Amino acid sequence: MAQKALENYMHKFIVNICKEIGPRESGSKEEELAGNRVEEELKKFCDKTHQEEFISSPTAFLGFIRYSSIMVICGIILYWLSLLVDMGWLQIGINPTDLVLISLGLMRGSFLGPTLSLIASILAVFAVSYFILEVMRYRELVDFVFPKKKSKNVIGTINPTGKVKHTIIFAGHHDSAYEFNVFYYLKTIGSLTIFIGYVGVVIFSIVSVLKTIFYLLPLKLTQVFLWFGIFFLFITPIAAIYVFFHSYKPVPGAFDNLSGVAVVLGIGKYLSENKNNPEVYPKNTRIHLISFAGEEAGLRGSKRYVKAHYEELKKSNTILINMDGIATKDSVVIFEKETLIGAKHNPELCNTLLKIAQEQGINARLGALPFGATDAAAFSRKKLPATTIGSHELKGKLPEFYHTRLDTPEVVDKEALGQILQICLGYIKYIDNLT
Repeated sequence: MAQKALENYMHKFIVNICKEIGPRESGSKEEELAGNRVEEELKKFCDKTHQEEFISSPTAFLGFIRYSSIMVICGIILYWLSLLVDMGWLQIGINPTDLVLISLGLMRGSFLGPTLSLIASILAVFAVSYFILEVMRYRELVDFVFPKKKSKNVIGTINPTGKVKHTIIFAGHHDSAYEFNVFYYLKTIGSLTIFIGYVGVVIFSIVSVLKTIFYLLPLKLTQVFLWFGIFFLFITPIAAIYVFFHSYKPVPGAFDNLSGVAVVLGIGKYLSENKNNPEVYPKNTRIHLISFAGEEAGLRGSKRYVKAHYEELKKSNTILINMDGIATKDSVVIFEKETLIGAKHNPELCNTLLKIAQEQGINARLGALPFGATDAAAFSRKKLPATTIGSHELKGKLPEFYHTRLDTPEVVDKEALGQILQICLGYIKYIDNLT
């Protein structure tokens, strides 16, 4: 009965936020309102709560995709113009393109081909650098050219009855993603389109640089570069799709990630209701319940938190268990690593959580996140013990609600929330019983 009541409480929180506040773009008023609502709940359960403000450029993370895509398209056009020059089909003085380039001071005489190729390679390399460093590796490469906004992480603390020997953070994030047009409109081929686009742009950048270098060598490989040029013509429509990769309309974000925040609150509610039960309430383990802001903007909230508290986290050997993307029961995934961002999570923590889940009869497995990232990556990349628990690995066929307008409370199974909650409570008991 108590389990069902907790499941209903967690799911009702998701419903209320979606209904009363709605989508929550990173750095928006709605994100702030959701954070305030989370703190209101935490105050019922925690010994103390507070919010930590940080500054970021939330639109930088995905906002430059369309510009880099345009750069790639322009680069492909310039690549082809340089090919036409190499084959003698574009001659100086008779083509309007030449006149434009000469008037801009970008070419002179026989330098037209190399100049066009050099500009194409510069555009391609910059676009690839952005994709790799900002979108894949979550570095803040172009943030300085985007508007700054304020966001707030919400933190609640539950102190043990005795001396603090262990510290655990349970976390989620309360902002929601922009809708990914490639997922909503292209359905199952959306992720394939993204993959082909990534690979195609990387190949284009490498080939365009090589083509420029070969102007300095006595080798003539025009035919080879022509075949690559034909391949790049097929990449151009995909680059055009990237211009419309996402909208600027945030999704409801029930699955991603009010579900994680709901479990964080469920932990607090359960411990509060069992404060006088020595079999349940932690004796030597301090619990931080955190709802990060700015996760969908490139982990900005968790990165700022780790930076601000790194020495404290390291000294106390704080463990982070992050919850993200919970929808389906009997499908628990404990993430060992997050591939693209290069985060490897703590093996001991992952295996312990798996064992706890199995002991409770919950169908769980270890997995890897093939693309994207979670707030746990901000901790693991700094060698702090962390992992994320969810219900989808995001490989193969993606759920239709992932980063689309279909991410509503109806997709979240109450029992799935309850299963993740039981794993977290089991881990608290496990840690608290360690000497």
